[in-house]
Amino acid sequence: MTFWQENYSFIKEVYDTRYTKMVEWMDNVEMAIQKVCASKVYTSAEFKREKDNFQSLCKNLERAETKRWLTETLETLMKERAADEQKAESSKLKSVMERHKALIPKIQETLVKTECYWKCYSYGDDLIPIFEFIDDLRNRSVKEVLSANNEHTEEHIEKQDKVLNQLENKRKMVMDFISKGEKLMEDPNCPKFLEGHVKKLKEAWEDTNEKAQTRKKALVDNLNSWETFEEKKVECHKHLDTADAEFDSIKKIFDLKNGPADYNNRMKTAANYRATIEEVFGITSGANDILQQMLPEEKKGEMNDQITELKNRMDILGKTDEKLAFIDDFNKRLNVFDVGVGEMENWLGEGRKRLDCIKNPPEEMSPEDRVTKSMELQEDLNKKSDFTKKLETEKEDIFPKQGEKVSSDAKKFIERLKKVRATLDALDAEVSGECAKFSEDVKYWAEFQTGIKVFEPWMKNAETRKTNGLQKPTSLVEACQILGDSKNLQDEAEAKMRVLEEASASANKMTSHKEADVKVQGFKVRWEAVYVVFKEWVARMTTLVECWNKLDGNVGELSSWVSTKDSSAPDGSSEISIEKLETQLNTLKSMFAEKQKLVSDLDDLGPSGGAAPAAPAAPAAPAEAAPAPAEDAAAEQPPAEEAPAS
Repeated sequence: MTFWQENYSFIKEVYDTRYTKMVEWMDNVEMAIQKVCASKVYTSAEFKREKDNFQSLCKNLERAETKRWLTETLETLMKERAADEQKAESSKLKSVMERHKALIPKIQETLVKTECYWKCYSYGDDLIPIFEFIDDLRNRSVKEVLSANNEHTEEHIEKQDKVLNQLENKRKMVMDFISKGEKLMEDPNCPKFLEGHVKKLKEAWEDTNEKAQTRKKALVDNLNSWETFEEKKVECHKHLDTADAEFDSIKKIFDLKNGPADYNNRMKTAANYRATIEEVFGITSGANDILQQMLPEEKKGEMNDQITELKNRMDILGKTDEKLAFIDDFNKRLNVFDVGVGEMENWLGEGRKRLDCIKNPPEEMSPEDRVTKSMELQEDLNKKSDFTKKLETEKEDIFPKQGEKVSSDAKKFIERLKKVRATLDALDAEVSGECAKFSEDVKYWAEFQTGIKVFEPWMKNAETRKTNGLQKPTSLVEACQILGDSKNLQDEAEAKMRVLEEASASANKMTSHKEADVKVQGFKVRWEAVYVVFKEWVARMTTLVECWNKLDGNVGELSSWVSTKDSSAPDGSSEISIEKLETQLNTLKSMFAEKQKLVSDLDDLGPSGGAAPAAPAAPAAPAEAAPAPAEDAAAEQPPAEEAPAS
């Protein structure tokens, strides 16, 4: 049995130990790599420990002797071992060798990173005093400072200038550090935290410079604001004094031309004052805002009170605007007032003409029209009176009150309105009086019209009756009837004349009765025409009836006498006197001719273009009683059928 076979267990144990240590070393190296490359940011001392540990593990990086010993020893030990065991152990060793081979580039890369990381950690250590310096200057630039006057501010400015000088002196060093960090960042193995360090350094430097410059500017602004505040405060008060004086000088001007012109000029002046005062106040208030940032608490109220005083005085700008708005409204109202008074003045002239036309119309006007026009004028006067009351109310609002001074221009408007009111009241009183008169006229006119309405239809009927004329009577009874009708017409005409005269008397009581007089006169002429005819009709018919009546009496008497003689003839006591009979017949003949002439004369009174009726015949005498001469007289009488009834 060989040495290796006899000592297999011991050698195998040694082999396993060295194998295990090889694996443990690789495990420790990988763990060290993880710690060195971890995302955690170490302090420089902590990283140095990790770096030194890693570098100590990597002193015998190749491990060539160990790998060779393990390979050779495993080869000798496995010569007489089973194939499966040989294969398993060879596979284990091979995997370790491959792991070591794969680990070497990673270790070499980590060694390079470790050097870069160490430089970065050293860079971070060097930044600590720089950050302390920057933070100190920054704190000095942002700490609260108080200034109660410009002398305090000047002291702070001197201190801040020192801060700026220190920053300027360290500028090159800081820029170099920033450049060094940026150069380290160019290394691809540079850790991420370095970018944060460089960025923080840049930001801290820029922020500190900005804060220092801002503090210096704030101090300079504060120093300037002390001067600005005092200067602009005085200037603002002066402008406000001028604005107060301008406000007091704004007055109402009772002139339609100068008032608006003055208003426009004052509007421009007010706008200029507002712009100037607001600008100066804004500068003063802005200066106070700057001073307030550094003022001690006990000083802030005093400064703000001065601004409040200016702000309260600036109310004059709003008051001026309100007063100018009032003046603008006053100018408009004065113009409307002037137009209203002018309209009233013009209307009063027209109203005078209207009343004159009613009182003395250019052509005849009925009382109803007079009253209607008077009432229309009265209604218009009432409306104009209401309108004038509004003007008077407006006058109380826009014109000076009693006891106040009144300008000459204002007096002109007031006098015009007074004149309008006086003229209006006088015209109203006159119209009321005339309207009362015309109202009486309406009553008389109504009485007149009532009489005319009675008279005029009768007049037309009477004229128609006159035109138709008288009919020729055919009997005494008919003649009597015609006579009665004619007398009725005459009586009725006289009665209607009394109606017309009463209507005329009512018309004469009217203020103007020319039209009524003309109408009455016309009716009287027409009445006279028919009355004369009716009167003539009565006269003629009276004569005719009397003649006819006498004729009928004689005829009856003659007939009675003849009859008497006829009855006494047989005893021969008496005889008809021929002479007496002839005389009676001649009388009848004469009377009949007269009656016929009277009837014939009625043709002149007959209807236009109409033929008068035939005259009635006288009654025939008894044949047996008439002597020979009587027969001749009877032969001359009209036909028997035309004789009137006895």
